[in-house]
Amino acid sequence: MQKIGLTNKNLKIEGLYGFEQHRLFRRYTDEIINTHPRLADPDRKCTGVRLRFRTDSKTVGVEFRLSNRYVDRGMSFYQANTAYAFIGPYSSSSYASLVSSETPYEDETISARFSNPGMNDITVFFPRNPTVEDVNVFLDDGAELLPPTPHGVALPFVFYGSSITEQGHTSTFLAYPSLLSRFFDADFYNFGASGNAQGEPEIAEYIGGIKKSLFFYDYDHNAPTVEHLRATHEAFLMRFRKLDPLTPIIMTSRPADDTSETEERASIIRETCENAVRRGDKNVYFIDGRTLFGGADPALCTTDRTHPNDLGHYLIAKTLESFILKEKLLVKK
Repeated sequence: MQKIGLTNKNLKIEGLYGFEQHRLFRRYTDEIINTHPRLADPDRKCTGVRLRFRTDSKTVGVEFRLSNRYVDRGMSFYQANTAYAFIGPYSSSSYASLVSSETPYEDETISARFSNPGMNDITVFFPRNPTVEDVNVFLDDGAELLPPTPHGVALPFVFYGSSITEQGHTSTFLAYPSLLSRFFDADFYNFGASGNAQGEPEIAEYIGGIKKSLFFYDYDHNAPTVEHLRATHEAFLMRFRKLDPLTPIIMTSRPADDTSETEERASIIRETCENAVRRGDKNVYFIDGRTLFGGADPALCTTDRTHPNDLGHYLIAKTLESFILKEKLLVKK
C-alpha cells in the first residue's frame, strides 16, 4: 500500500479555519489565546474536524498520531478518543469503521483498515478531545486519489457556544452541529468551548470574518452570571455584524435548565434579537432553548439536566432543520 500524508492536495481537512494556510490543528489564533489563555485547551481540540477525499482503492487505511488522550467523565470513549470513517456522499454516507487502538489510553496512534467497493467519497470524523499531531492515509498501489465531492451548500455553517455546541456528552461524533451539517450537506466550523465560551470580542471579530451560510450563536450556559450575559451578548453580535452584516444568525438560549435564571437569560437573548431587528437587521432569529427538544421530556434528552445526550442532540438538530427550512434560510437539495 502507498502511504499518503496531508501534504497531498487531494486530502482535504474540513472544519479548521485557515488550515490550508497555517497547516496547524488548532481552532483559534495566537492573539485570541494570548488574550484568553483559558482557551488554550479547546484551541487544540479538533471538534467537528473531518478528513475528506475520494478514491477507488479497494482497501483504505487511516492513521492518526495523537497526544493528550484522557478519560472524559462527560462522554463516551468513542466520542472523546476515536475517529469514525464513512463511505459515500456526505449527506447519506454509510459507516465504514471505527478508528481506534487496542490499548485506548496508551497508544500514540489510532488506525483502521476498511473495504471500499468503488470510487467513493471517504469522510473521517476526528476524535473530539486529543491533540492531533499528524494524519496519514493508506491506499492500494496504483489507486486513484481525488479531491472530495464539493458540498451541496457552498458556504460553511459556523457554530459558537458552550460544551453543548462543542459536541459534549454524546456517545459518538453525531452531535447537533455534525447532524445539521449532514442534513444539509454543508461544511462547518465548530467554535464551541466547554465552559469557556463567554462572548469574547476577539472571537466575534475572528468568526465574523469567515464567509458562511449560517451562524449559530449560543453561549448561555458559559456566561458565569446573568450580568455577564447582559454585558456581552448584544456587544458580541454588534462586533460580529460590523464584519458580517448579512449572514442569517440563529441565536438560542440554554436547552434544558430549570433554575431561577432561565427565563431572565432567555429574555436577554431575545432582547438582543429584537434590538437588532429594530436597527434594521432582517437576518436574526431567536429560538427559546426550552423548545429545542420539541416537547420531549428534558430528563430523557440530557445526561444531567444540562447537557443533551444523543437523543437530545438529534432533536435539537431536527428542530433547527425545520426552522431553517420554514424560514427559507436554506433549501435542501
